[in-house]
Amino acid sequence: MKTVSRFTMLTGLLIASLLSTTVLAADAYIPPKTGFGVPDVQGVWNYKTRTGLERADVYEGELEVDEATMLEKMVSTPDFIAFLEATGAEAPGPENVGGYNGFWITPGDALAQMNGKFRTSLIVDPADGKIPWREDGQAVRQSQRAELPMGMAESDGPEGRTLSDRCLVSFASTAPFMSSLYNNHMQIVQSPMHVVLLAEMVHNARIVRIGEEFRDLPYEQWLGDSIGYYEGDALVVQTKNFNPWQVAKERLVSSNILLTERFTRVADNKLHYSFTIDDPDLYTQPWTSEMPMYTGEDLYEYACHEGNYAMRAILAGARRLESDAALAK
Repeated sequence: MKTVSRFTMLTGLLIASLLSTTVLAADAYIPPKTGFGVPDVQGVWNYKTRTGLERADVYEGELEVDEATMLEKMVSTPDFIAFLEATGAEAPGPENVGGYNGFWITPGDALAQMNGKFRTSLIVDPADGKIPWREDGQAVRQSQRAELPMGMAESDGPEGRTLSDRCLVSFASTAPFMSSLYNNHMQIVQSPMHVVLLAEMVHNARIVRIGEEFRDLPYEQWLGDSIGYYEGDALVVQTKNFNPWQVAKERLVSSNILLTERFTRVADNKLHYSFTIDDPDLYTQPWTSEMPMYTGEDLYEYACHEGNYAMRAILAGARRLESDAALAK
């Protein structure tokens, strides 16, 4: 028993020492600068994570947990993907035409790790990890979402298919960035006067004007009007006036939102990313989320199925159903 106790004590001391060394290394890290003297946050970054936006009740209100607690309470990634397959691509029944199978799904294998601990929600404020909806906030949000013809699914021609079928919009959030089933990469490119935030999903690009003010435009840009500035080691981006269809498509963006994002390099291969949503039409208070981004692989072209055999097959299937219905009369 003494041997086990001594081993456990030494192991604990070693882990504590490693964590302390990691924290000290993070504190000592000096972020690089660009050639024009601002914090360099450029690169391709991956933000996949199993941490949800809101905190699951299984974590009993705790924002941070250790690895053992994470492994105990988080559904394993293989089990998670198996569930998605069983309710999508592999769902039983003759009417099911499938969705994505596990080969394509890359949701991450762990909770988001910030400052040496695993986060149980992206939301850090409010402290309960829940979206602070107004009493009528969700109803207002649903009315905004109804403005986007995502679900037309008519097959007279390609124009009748949903916007996601036509590869024009996606189900993933890229303003703000939040982990989805796949394509969880983005790229940052900086110049003295502009920053580009390029999302892998549907290659959405926001052009951020550095040191400028919001404009009074006679139209709403698809991804809103974005301005930015540098504060310490962080790039700060503020966006508002999203196009109504983008408002409808996004999960959290709304017609009266001010979105504030912060990108801070904390290691050569890691960014701390946070976003604050301020919209009194939907929420009782501004609220903030944060997560890590890690150095990712090069971006590939976003390739979708519009124009290939999938669209042809969808339309051909609709014509066959029409033909069968006509013959049955």
